[in-house]
Amino acid sequence: MQYIGQLDKNKLGKYKDKIKTFDVIITSERIEHINKRHPGDYEKYIIYLSNCIKNPDYILEDKDNKDTIIILKRIENKRIHIVIKLQTNNRDINKYNSIITYWQIRERSYKSTIKNNKIIYENLDKYE
Repeated sequence: MQYIGQLDKNKLGKYKDKIKTFDVIITSERIEHINKRHPGDYEKYIIYLSNCIKNPDYILEDKDNKDTIIILKRIENKRIHIVIKLQTNNRDINKYNSIITYWQIRERSYKSTIKNNKIIYENLDKYE
């Protein structure tokens, strides 16, 4: 397990009162998944993850998965798509919000993801 950082509760909409922690981690199993499914992306973007979750361009409610958010962030002319499973279970107090996966996406996918999911947070200064 690797600690990544903390979500900003002021950017989480309805989830700020629902989640049990603001800490975000990534497990070795998920790192293995990313290396297998998105070769090179783990090494390339791990150094940016803390900044991505703290200062996202968008936080979206994942329409397909309960208590899951999508974070989108532009970094150095690249677009990063991060999926985080939120910890909302009262009985499981030792768990964290966990990165399920992340990868670089194209501009078209970036825009499509925004269009097809509910916006929880939008950074209005993202293009400055």
